[in-house]
Amino acid sequence: MAEDRWSKEQLDGFRKAAQSLKLYRRAELEEQEGNRPLIKELYVDPLPNDHVLKTVLSPNTTFLIGRKGTGKSTIFQRVQFELMSNTSIASAYVDIKTVWESASPDPDLLAKLTAETAMPPASLEKLLLYREFLKAVFQAIKEDLKNRLRLSSWARIKSVFSGTVNELFEGIDLLLERTYEDRFVSVVGVVNAEKTSTDELSRNNQTGVSVGGSAGPKPEVKVDLSSKSELKQARKEEAQYADVLLRAFDVRDFIRELKDLLNLAGFKSLYVFIDDFSELPSEAMEVVVNSLLAPLNNWSEELIKFKVAGYPGRIYYGKIDKTKMDEIYLDMFSLYGTTDVAGMEEKAIDFTRRLVESRLQFFCKSKPRDFVESDELSFWREVFYATMANPRNLGHLLFYVYESHILYGRRFGTRAVRVAAQKYYEDKIAPYFQMNKFLHETFEEKASVFSLRELLEALAKRAKELKRNRDSDVMRDFKGLPPTSHFHILLPLESLLATLELNFFLTKYYEMSNRDGRKVAVYALNYGLCQKYSIEFGRASEERRHRLYFVERIFDASALLQNFVKTNQEIRCDTCDAVIEFDKLDVLKHYDMRCFLCKNGTCKVVNLSQKYSEVISEVSSELLLPFTELGILQTLDSERRPMFAAEIASELDRSYQLVGKRGKILADRGLLNRNKYESGRRLFDITEIAKRTYFFDDTASRLDVSEDD
Repeated sequence: MAEDRWSKEQLDGFRKAAQSLKLYRRAELEEQEGNRPLIKELYVDPLPNDHVLKTVLSPNTTFLIGRKGTGKSTIFQRVQFELMSNTSIASAYVDIKTVWESASPDPDLLAKLTAETAMPPASLEKLLLYREFLKAVFQAIKEDLKNRLRLSSWARIKSVFSGTVNELFEGIDLLLERTYEDRFVSVVGVVNAEKTSTDELSRNNQTGVSVGGSAGPKPEVKVDLSSKSELKQARKEEAQYADVLLRAFDVRDFIRELKDLLNLAGFKSLYVFIDDFSELPSEAMEVVVNSLLAPLNNWSEELIKFKVAGYPGRIYYGKIDKTKMDEIYLDMFSLYGTTDVAGMEEKAIDFTRRLVESRLQFFCKSKPRDFVESDELSFWREVFYATMANPRNLGHLLFYVYESHILYGRRFGTRAVRVAAQKYYEDKIAPYFQMNKFLHETFEEKASVFSLRELLEALAKRAKELKRNRDSDVMRDFKGLPPTSHFHILLPLESLLATLELNFFLTKYYEMSNRDGRKVAVYALNYGLCQKYSIEFGRASEERRHRLYFVERIFDASALLQNFVKTNQEIRCDTCDAVIEFDKLDVLKHYDMRCFLCKNGTCKVVNLSQKYSEVISEVSSELLLPFTELGILQTLDSERRPMFAAEIASELDRSYQLVGKRGKILADRGLLNRNKYESGRRLFDITEIAKRTYFFDDTASRLDVSEDD
């Protein structure tokens, strides 16, 4: 039994350690006793000397860029905790995706509002966005101030502030209420350009008296009496004018008032943390940056500094001056890949080990060697391969080995890591294609996703074929099966792999020069995928003759990607529907993708899945669901247990309120059960109908690649 090897406290601690790394979004780490934040004790900086933390703390607008699970929200939380002791900086955390959804009215309601207010939809949406954003900022400032009240250091702020803390809160509340006041500016304009014409017959009588005189030797006075009558017919045109009231929202006024209010409390600046930025649609990103971030950054006179979290390749900067901001990339290659492959791996392995040691020491009062078969470097290298130094991936891995080994009193080693990594791939990563099959999107959008599945299959098949390839000298040196999990491509082709990398099917590993002296990017297939499809993972030994192993010509996948472009992509105009030859892409980019045939349309690169077009088209439109609803069902199916909305939300990077609303919709369709408890919380469980409809056939999750060696 597990209790024979570990105490109940150690078992529970291991589970909590894994769960704390799995936490998504803005999960607060708090100790049960005393409600004390744990973020300071649990935070592990990816770089020595807390370099990432110190960079984000600097008084600059900062973009924190990394894939899901790289610790962006954790870094934000740690920075905010550090600011608690800084009496000159206030902070506010804003989930921009929730703000955007709150500011986006139903299309029918939007049409009604714009009809009644004579306000263009784009302007009305911008007005609502301003209000929701400021509301979120003001509420977050209040939360920040309340948290400071719990710390003794806030006594210094209270001594500076001329008044009570309640008065400060009241001032913020008043400012918040004013965001909902309608302010109008009077503008004279033509409301109705319709003109009316009338014929008018009028008589005009005029009578006049003139008096004149002259001065001279003989002065005289002249009097003239006259009378005139005129009959006049005139055509009269009238235009109807009215006084137009323009609904206005002066953000600068609010910034000035906020600045005055914060100055009273001794604050000189405000750090606004913007999370989930890349979760916005591309059009929404532009609106948020152009309407909010850039203007507020420029108008606030150094009051506001933004800290923005986003995904690589999915950031819109707009008019934000990139020379006056910091960018921090959190993915493995960007953090550690500056010297050589071995050095990169060494740094990433060190970070992985420090993360595990920190969590186990805190929650279990134990070291990793109490739970693992071997604490050697080879073991930690395997853990690194399985997680790519991603904290969230690491949490899932530890949770799976907890269920398979720790619960049963068994230590785990490299074999357990491989099994856990495969399970994580099958449960959490591979369903990406299954979900998109039922996604409520256009055929073209779903075909684009499934075309990437074809590309992934081609890369995996090639890796399996290469393991028995002996054409290369370096491959002939191996007595067993050589590792073929990595490949390289020319740098201009990287954009083709961006979506697969974002969803963890691939990871960028390194950049180096190939045998021909050209710069290439080295990628690694997902470790769990390699376990499932019997692909040996890793690289050759440290011997000098193997130092260029990744850039051997047999691992060059550039031709494979170029062939994919020719067969699965096309350039199409959204206006005249013309298909443009792919070799014209560079020319089109030079002219902002403007169609040179019709001169009006915009050309877009469209992925077409030739292989899976029938699979996509055969899905009934009645079964299609939005992304969040599909995510709720997929989470419940993979976890195989009833869950609360907050638990599901943590898996999906969504708010529990949103999950609750969408869960009700799914329940109305018979896809979910919502059992209410005495506490008022509802427990969600997937129905058999939903299982049979969406998850009975999981062929969309399985690649067309042989699983047998």
